[in-house]
Formats: sequence, structure tokens, C-alpha cells
Amino acid sequence: MKKEEALAKKQETLTVAVQKGVGILSENAKQSLACKSEGHRLIDRINHEGGVNETLALEIESYLSHCRSILSTMGNTRKPFTKQLTEVQKLFVSLENEIDPTKKDSPANELADRLSAWKLARIRKAEKEEQRLMANFQRTEKRLAGREDLNDAQKATALSRAENRLQSGCAILKMNAIATELMPVATEPEGYIDLLRLWWQEIGRNLPDSDLQRIFRPMLSYARKQARKNVLIDSVYVEYRPVPKGIQAA
Repeated sequence: MKKEEALAKKQETLTVAVQKGVGILSENAKQSLACKSEGHRLIDRINHEGGVNETLALEIESYLSHCRSILSTMGNTRKPFTKQLTEVQKLFVSLENEIDPTKKDSPANELADRLSAWKLARIRKAEKEEQRLMANFQRTEKRLAGREDLNDAQKATALSRAENRLQSGCAILKMNAIATELMPVATEPEGYIDLLRLWWQEIGRNLPDSDLQRIFRPMLSYARKQARKNVLIDSVYVEYRPVPKGIQAA
């Protein structure tokens, strides 16, 4: 009951937030358009005058500062609205998590774990049974080889029956086998390098540079920070290009 009341309250809050958000969105759209238009006009001037000069460079600096100021204002204005939306999003996610088999503390997750444990036990039991069947066959084969009271034909017949028992047992195990798949697990940190190498050879090397920069952004960011300490990567595939301070990486 408490949960239903909380949901009803959230719905009321969302309704009010949306009504306020429409006005905020409209005002932010006006500010964004005005700032964007100003930027286009400045670009047109630069093109008309044949490129950036000292005067235009100062105007660009001023425009970028103005953008940051407007951006900050827009962000502060919409934060109360988007914060409420974030809370609503969290509510949606929490409701989904309560029945998500991959999320801990959900009954579905506990049941999934129990099912997985049961299946793994079945797999281990089947492996032991297969080993037992094989060991029985090998013992029978060894025992028959030492039987001097049996001729070759009798040994062959007895061995054939043993092979049939082995094949029959294995067939039953196969029929009742749990479906499995191979899951890679890095047993040491260096294992992730091998996993990365496989991904790189099959997929990564064929991606456009824009995708690679996005995927490797944390590593690129770390390398940039280290470069400020003059710690550089020694590689023919990596070069360091000077860029003005304060300019964000592409």
C-alpha cells in the first residue's frame, strides 16, 4: 500500500514538473538558438575576412566565454526539472530491477542462481558418470587381456558387450545433458590484454577512428594527463601533437 501511495505522489510530482519543464525548455531553446546564430555570424565574418586575425581571435574568446555562461545558466535553470525526471527514471529502473534476473536482491536473481547451481551440479555429476563408465570399460579391457581361459573370439565378444555398455551409458548422458556454452574468464589481469587482442583483431582494427576515440577515451585521457608529467608512450603508432591548453580533445 505504501508503495502505491509513493507511486501516486511521484505521478503528481511528474505532472507538475512536466508543466514547468515546458516553459523551461522553451526559454532554453531561445537562448540556444540566439547563441548558435551569433556563432554562425562570427563564422561568416571569419570566412569573409579570409581567416582568423587578432581582432577576431579576441571575439572568438569572448563568444566562447559567452557560450559557457549561457550553458551554465541553461543548466542551472533546467536542473530542478531534469532532477525530477531523473528521480522518475530511477523509479522506473528500480521497478524493473525488482524482477530482473541479473540484479541482486531480486527473487528472479536468487532463482537464477539456484537454477545455475543445480545445472552445474548436474553437469559435474554427468562428468563423473562419464569418467566412471570409461574407467569400467578400461578395467574390463585390461581384465579380458589377462584372461588366459578365453580365446580371442570370446575376448572380442566380451569386449564388444563392454563397448556397448559404454556407448549406451554415454548416449543416455548425452540425451540428458545440460546445454552449455564457453564463457571467457580472465584468471589474471594480463588475461584482459589477451581478450582485448582478440577483440582488436576481429573488430577493433576495422572501426573508424571516431569510434575508437570514444571507446578508448579513458585511456587517451590518462595518457594526456601523463604527458603533462612528461611520461610519454614510446611507440611508432603514437605521436604527441601540441594543442592549445584548455582545448578539449576531439
